[in-house]
Amino acid sequence: MLNKEIKLNKYLIIFLLLVYVITIGLYTSYAYYEVSVIKNGVVVIKTATIDITTNIVDQENNTFTIPTNSNITVTVNLTTELTNEIGYKMYYEVISGISPFNVTSTTTFTDDIVEANMTSSKQLQFTFTNLGSNDLTIKLGTKGGLANYPIPLDEVLELKVNTTLSVPIKNAIIESVNNPSDSSCKTKVEEDGITYISGTKTCINFNYVWYSGKLWRITAIYPDGTMKMITDDQITAISYGSNVNFYTDNENKSYMYQWLNEDFLDTLYNYENIIVTDSKWNSMTTSIISTKITEGAEGVTTIISPVGLLNSYEYYMSYKNTSYGSGYLYIHYYWWLLNPYNTSNVWYVLGDGNGHGASPTDTVGGRPSINLKSGIQLSGGSGTKTDPYTIAGDKEEVTAGTTLLNTRSSGEYVNFNNELYRIVSIENNITKINKNDCVRDTSNTVLTKKFSTSVTYGGGTSDDYWDYYLNNTWYNALDSASQNMIVESTYYIGTNTGSTGYKASICATASNTVTTKDCEKTTSTWTGLVGLPRYGEMFASRQGSEYSSSSNMWLMNSYNTFQVWYVSGGYSDNLSPANAREGRPSINLKSSIKITGGKGTKDNPFEISE
Repeated sequence: MLNKEIKLNKYLIIFLLLVYVITIGLYTSYAYYEVSVIKNGVVVIKTATIDITTNIVDQENNTFTIPTNSNITVTVNLTTELTNEIGYKMYYEVISGISPFNVTSTTTFTDDIVEANMTSSKQLQFTFTNLGSNDLTIKLGTKGGLANYPIPLDEVLELKVNTTLSVPIKNAIIESVNNPSDSSCKTKVEEDGITYISGTKTCINFNYVWYSGKLWRITAIYPDGTMKMITDDQITAISYGSNVNFYTDNENKSYMYQWLNEDFLDTLYNYENIIVTDSKWNSMTTSIISTKITEGAEGVTTIISPVGLLNSYEYYMSYKNTSYGSGYLYIHYYWWLLNPYNTSNVWYVLGDGNGHGASPTDTVGGRPSINLKSGIQLSGGSGTKTDPYTIAGDKEEVTAGTTLLNTRSSGEYVNFNNELYRIVSIENNITKINKNDCVRDTSNTVLTKKFSTSVTYGGGTSDDYWDYYLNNTWYNALDSASQNMIVESTYYIGTNTGSTGYKASICATASNTVTTKDCEKTTSTWTGLVGLPRYGEMFASRQGSEYSSSSNMWLMNSYNTFQVWYVSGGYSDNLSPANAREGRPSINLKSSIKITGGKGTKDNPFEISE
């Protein structure tokens, strides 16, 4: 692999056009190779035949821009329908901008040229990294012909590229912000070089991104090209911490900081190359939501971490053009913000969309926030909720009938027994999935049942209790194919008061120095076929804006010797197990389960089989 630095005034190009030369009578017939560039950056060559009598060189530039301190990767697939061996040459040229840059390629360059032969197909990949402080505009091109004919670079035919390269996601978002489909819509607030996306749900339907099995909303575009995103729904519901600070020091991290940057971060695919891992999260104590929070300002604390939360001012800016009850981030549920409301409370969003303060020991929903690196490329989608942007570098699409379910991402959706489930985690090649909605009967009526005969899951003696019902009546009603996919597993049911963090549900010692992944596991366990979501687990919360998700749903962990955790209105609370509440089954699938179709999204979940 070549890693070559090209400095000032070096000329650049990548695109692929092939010429098949056959002499017939008094004129020349060429095989025309038409270039099509699709959204995921893959260049496909298609063939068509044209007759020409003179040499034609298309002078029109086919260009794209690499923003400063960013990179663009292009994968090129060359194909030909000819049986002859084809020779090709690729080259590159800087059209504008003065900046050093690197070219990394799967194919060695010779004098800034890729030159080789192929028969039926060839794949090449190029990564251009702009190392300087100026944007670079790049022209791309290729030339070719039959392999046994000489191909002087300056003498062969160069054809026009008929579509444009994929662009950074930032460019697409800026285009939508500046040119809303409804001219009456307000879509942004610009301040200090930052573009905040701000407006109503109806107007802001262009900033959805599907990444790592989660649906995100872009909330802000920064001068350096990075963009802030927040998940579209709650991912969990836990206590914020033992005090009002998001982060204090290495030995005293808030619970939310730990969960976001340990448990949640581990679920983000290829995050080192996609998100800003040293992002700055700005916090200050204020009881007025419109108080501006700017890095370096008096009273502002800056926290460095890959994952954070929106602060109160960033949330305010998301609805500044409208009202909190109409803003596009309003999801009807409770969720934490980043900064202190006062010395004893932390900002959070209520069920009506308004912001207020809550004790950090309260158990409220979490909507993680990350910053996309500058220059991240689109690979598909249009940015709407039903067709969100997808980005280059995320996990590749599946190969039906071959890809194992246990190779996918936490958050992706699965069709199990004709109902919607979501991947929670993958451990020891076993895939854990939770039902995305509560259990209903044949008439679509929500079922409510007691937790168990005590605060410990597994003691139920009839269908009045979730533990008995799920492992008997519900399981027996599954078709045989679905039953055969489930593997009996261990569920961690550690007692958790929330005051010591979320780790007590799974860890024997819930210290700041261990992660739930690496800790010594609690001996409080239950082994069986069907459980319930665990406190502090991925998706153990209300799921999805305006979705008929459970409103009062049992979790699997006890709060103390008298009460059990449950979710209500987007936050967790505790209740006697003798009360009737809703349930969402949690099951583990065998390591042999394959994906037979679908894309893993809510609207197109994976189809699976053993």
